[in-house]
Amino acid sequence: MKDIQKDVAAYYAETARAGDLGVQARNWLGRVQNLNDLLAKQLGDKATYLALFTPTPTPGAELINAVKYARNVDQHLMFEVSPSEDVLIGGSHGMRTYGYWRPIPAATHAELHEGTRRLQPAYQSNLEGKELTGTMLAVLRFFADIAPQIVHRDHRGEWTGFPLKSQPAVSDPLHPEEPVGNAAAANAWLNERRPNGDVRVVIGQVTMGETPYLVGFTFADQLSFSPFVETPEQVDRDIAAGFTYLQGDVLGNVENVTHKFPMPPTGAVFLSPKDVATWATPLIQTRYGTDWMTGLDPDSWRHVVSVEHPGWFPDSVAYEQRRAFRLYAQVPPR
Repeated sequence: MKDIQKDVAAYYAETARAGDLGVQARNWLGRVQNLNDLLAKQLGDKATYLALFTPTPTPGAELINAVKYARNVDQHLMFEVSPSEDVLIGGSHGMRTYGYWRPIPAATHAELHEGTRRLQPAYQSNLEGKELTGTMLAVLRFFADIAPQIVHRDHRGEWTGFPLKSQPAVSDPLHPEEPVGNAAAANAWLNERRPNGDVRVVIGQVTMGETPYLVGFTFADQLSFSPFVETPEQVDRDIAAGFTYLQGDVLGNVENVTHKFPMPPTGAVFLSPKDVATWATPLIQTRYGTDWMTGLDPDSWRHVVSVEHPGWFPDSVAYEQRRAFRLYAQVPPR
């Protein structure tokens, strides 16, 4: 599962580099089919897995059949399964290629073995004409639902390879667990999971209307790619869930290393030469009677805060920023 997850991340990163998406897609197809074979033939509970496919395949099993069809076309015939790459999205924040699964020509289909030919309807319903990243995430969700123990996680407990990198004005899911098509569920999911990263350093409070917000920077491996905005209630929930919030002077203790990253996120990248805990102290309260700020101009934070304050921006814009900050999804690929 680790390799499948990393293949999805590699494919998504390649869509921002104008590289060969076909190579990444074909790698992924092969690994998914390898896992499918493992679950169907080698594991002790293979009967339960096979029952998903017969007599009538479940929607998830149909998706795996679609992948199997594409993989067999690519492996057994001369026709190379590659995405259609004629759609670009983006703008000032970078361009990204949206690849779609191409139709398999009738002549190519006719050369396949009968067993594979029977899978063509699954391919046409689940993959053909659909954007690759979305279908890749759907496959990951299927495997995680039936066998959550096979999800590979990093030392922080996050899915290896995720989240995908956030891009302004792009609302497509960045994580296999992210609810699709339900804004309320997606926001609840963000709030209920711990934020990503190692630690957050609070540098101040900014109040909008009657709502106070704590603001600061998230660090992972002593690097900060992302600010954050949270209500005191959310910070309390995060701390109760075991996440660490500190308080300190970020600008007085970091170096700006944005220039070292060829594909930086929007904003600066900061490096703390020393462990953050050597210059920041545990946050002892989450609510303050008056606003305050350490080392930065409060006005520079008002726009950042306003994006998430209800009623100031469209809900989709607020969600995209909140998702980027909570998932720490602004780290550029290296």
